[in-house]
Amino acid sequence: MNDFQLRVERLQALLQKRKIALAILSFSDQMRYLSGYAEHGHERLLALLVPAEGKPVFLVPSLSEQAARGNPAHIKHIVAWEDQDGWQMGFTSLLADMNVHRSDTLLIDDELPSVHLMQMQALMPGIICLPAGELLSSLRRVKSEVELAAMQQAASAIDSVADEVIGSLRAGVTEKAVQRSVLDACAVRGMPPAFTPLVCFGANGAMPHHASGETCLQAGDMVILDIGCMAGGYCSDITRTLSFGKPADADAEKVYDIVLQAHHAARSAARPGVSCEEVDAAARACIEARGYGKQFLHRTGHGIGLSCHEPPYIVRGNATLLEPGFCFSVEPGIYLPERFGVRLEVIAAVTAAGTVSLNADPPSSLLVV
Repeated sequence: MNDFQLRVERLQALLQKRKIALAILSFSDQMRYLSGYAEHGHERLLALLVPAEGKPVFLVPSLSEQAARGNPAHIKHIVAWEDQDGWQMGFTSLLADMNVHRSDTLLIDDELPSVHLMQMQALMPGIICLPAGELLSSLRRVKSEVELAAMQQAASAIDSVADEVIGSLRAGVTEKAVQRSVLDACAVRGMPPAFTPLVCFGANGAMPHHASGETCLQAGDMVILDIGCMAGGYCSDITRTLSFGKPADADAEKVYDIVLQAHHAARSAARPGVSCEEVDAAARACIEARGYGKQFLHRTGHGIGLSCHEPPYIVRGNATLLEPGFCFSVEPGIYLPERFGVRLEVIAAVTAAGTVSLNADPPSSLLVV
């Protein structure tokens, strides 16, 4: 029995415990986690049905049947539907075979298109539908040694990409040109990007989700690079902040130091048995104490694995206790509108003793290149 089959068994045990008749997974990382296979169905329904008892089934468009049969979980039951017929008859037949009743509770992938869900509800009026995210995250958030190895590979690769790209910065280059350099450096290493690289020059760094554009790099600009790649399907995600030449803003080094303190405070607080919100509070306290609390605009971090953003979220109100095997970003930031921003991010992995960073540490003072 391979890892994917074990994951399916663990899910079925949880379904039985919670009296849920069936889980329906869309073409998502949930499907990929359970089966090793996920193909975007676009407007067509492509789903993995996992009953509480019995064998899982793929319900796929006929054009995806061959690919689905190669799934690493060795799921043999594949029901293919033709465009002219639609998937509804096959779906209804499968539910009857699985002894699913209209009064039953189903677990629905958070990423299942609403148009498909509404049709399912019309076919089975009375069914209770619950989002799958919470239950699946209880399986996915503890990473195995194999998963951690893939994440370490991705982390080391993106560290290397960052060093290469930072070393190539030149006056006049645009954000989009640096973005392309990141993508090229990932491609040379044989690794796809985990997300569209985020490159921010000067005042654009004050927008945490700035869309990289044609802004040109000038002497004195603060630079934010938020980049990641994938290895074996697992993601990396780092943010580096630096200055291109002596920073033009007199507060740049001070703000960098505050964010660095917050970054390490969060990492020091993170250990088994500590809640996610306590880690967030540790970072936030450092920034608030220096008067920049309102300029820390987001949570301290997010879980990461097959998805770049997944539970656990390191945020106020999340009482989830950390366990060995959890992986999440640590990325406090301060954003000063029309001036600059600073964000420092690595991926932390929880161990029995505390946490380790899968990435190189941020520089101990503002890097000037």
